[in-house]
Amino acid sequence: MPRTIDALIEEIDEHRDTLDATAAEAERLGEAPDELVNVLRELRVPLVKAPVEAGGDGLTLAEQMRYFAALSYHNPTAGWVGFNHAGAASAAAARLPDAGFEEVFGADPCPFFAAVATPGGRYRRTPDGAVVNGVWKFASGCLHADWALVVAVGDADSPGVRSVVMPMRDLRRQGEWNVMALKGTGSIDLVCEDVEVPERRLIDPMAGPLRGGPEFTLPYMVYVAGENLGFTLGVTERFLDEATAYARTKSRGFGGSLATRGAFRHELGKARTQVAGVRALGLATLEEAWSLCQASGRLTPAEENRVTATTAYGTEACADVVSRVFHFLGASAILDSSILQRCFRDVHGSAQHLVASNEAYERYGADLLGGN
Repeated sequence: MPRTIDALIEEIDEHRDTLDATAAEAERLGEAPDELVNVLRELRVPLVKAPVEAGGDGLTLAEQMRYFAALSYHNPTAGWVGFNHAGAASAAAARLPDAGFEEVFGADPCPFFAAVATPGGRYRRTPDGAVVNGVWKFASGCLHADWALVVAVGDADSPGVRSVVMPMRDLRRQGEWNVMALKGTGSIDLVCEDVEVPERRLIDPMAGPLRGGPEFTLPYMVYVAGENLGFTLGVTERFLDEATAYARTKSRGFGGSLATRGAFRHELGKARTQVAGVRALGLATLEEAWSLCQASGRLTPAEENRVTATTAYGTEACADVVSRVFHFLGASAILDSSILQRCFRDVHGSAQHLVASNEAYERYGADLLGGN
């Protein structure tokens, strides 16, 4: 039976001590430690948005936002690699041919996928499937994944794009993950050379889903909107909670505790209000988009643009809030041991994701102007 969103968040809360305890370790290692991976498996994070046919929970877009906000609040690495695992597993579960679906989901009730949505490879057709070559960048969670879902473009004799499901043993992990944010995600490159992929693990992304509902027809930018905005929101809410507690004991100069400063109180109150507004706007927009998609089987371009603009705005607003409050916190906040600096970096890291691009405003603005 699919789990409800309230039950899923309760499960996260039951594991909050382990999630909190492994957050700094993930940053130090540059990947999720085994203890954290075990928690993700116990929570069955890869299946939270998957079709029920795969044993998934089928969370709505708004529920996905709530879920990944709760998970990211306790552990940003868990939230980021978790939503990558969930997005890829659900896409594969919805579209794999029956034989491929059985191979992947029949053998493992909770497969971990690494995924890259941008085309980084080439393929050529063979009588039994395809031969694939490529390099795919930013494969979050690939260091502990079982499978990869990547995108390849056909050669002159094999026109079109295919999503390709490969076991990790067929790929090479390459590069180093030396970054300022999202340090625990291990988002290095995946490389393959002349790998033979059977037909059962090739997906035509333009074909309709074989399992699940019309949500699996949503374009990438909308399909991942809830999980991405949830991540940013959860990390921002944790930052504000930590900053509030910190301010009660922190003194700077001769003005008493930070909590007594009128300027800080003003900024904190404004920040809390803005983040509550982001959460409310995100939930309302995503709930509406889900209802429209379920009713008509798709979203119009204008409806899609409203979702992507909401994601961009919510991410931008959260990054702005964190920057303004961080300015008050002083030197102790930049120590590696401080959760404040980690939240600051990770929120700004999330703002670099494609789905948070401010290009979304241009598309939405064009819609408001009647397409001019």
